[in-house]
Amino acid sequence: MKIIERSPIGGESDQTNLGDRAKGIWQFGLSWDQDIQAQQVLIKDLGKSLENSYTVISNVALPDFSLPVPIVLVGPIGVRTFYVSAAKGIYRLKDDNWYELDDKNQRYKLSRPNLVRRTELMSRAINDYLKQEGYYFEKKKAVLFFSQPGIHVDAPQSSVHMLFSDGVDHFATRLLQEETILDSSELRHITGILTKSKPAKPKKKENLHSLKPPQELIGVGQFMFKPWQWIVIFVLAILMLITIILTAYVLVNY
Repeated sequence: MKIIERSPIGGESDQTNLGDRAKGIWQFGLSWDQDIQAQQVLIKDLGKSLENSYTVISNVALPDFSLPVPIVLVGPIGVRTFYVSAAKGIYRLKDDNWYELDDKNQRYKLSRPNLVRRTELMSRAINDYLKQEGYYFEKKKAVLFFSQPGIHVDAPQSSVHMLFSDGVDHFATRLLQEETILDSSELRHITGILTKSKPAKPKKKENLHSLKPPQELIGVGQFMFKPWQWIVIFVLAILMLITIILTAYVLVNY
């Protein structure tokens, strides 16, 4: 199986330093580093069963999607999209809502992001992008992969395929049994399209301040951050203020 690494942080390599990890967590969320490691688990397991006619492209950037797609598998059977998660715990999918069991009160509470919804959106984004390039595929279930062996998910009617760490070999075997729909030249072309895809850049003359920010961002003046990022900034500011006060106190009483 061929592997094309496209990390959005630190360049096209699966090796990231401490600075890259901090940047990734700041940009994509607290679970980013663990999810990147989960990608490597899935890629390694898929590689045990899939031959060289299959290519895994990690962290595919798309013009109209804010997050990179963790894994896209391109092979003779077509294109399959994977969302990868290192989440732990007990989850439930009910009425298209994603819930997590709270250990303290043993009740389910809404959990964000909705991993099933996110997986669906990423799969649709990949298919729409390939349609623009002239490739139309029959809709197949996207794959939501969980790398942690202790996770439990109650989702009997999920719109995506739930794949767990102990089921990758069986999943790969079933893939190999599907009908072949792409030849070698089509595989190379599609792989090239997804490898070269890039996120959209703002137009040079576009007034960025007039654009409506995503709902998850909170703006103060010209600064736009996610709620948890504002919390981090606030805590750091408080710590800095305390440090300044303590330093001044020591200097005055020295």
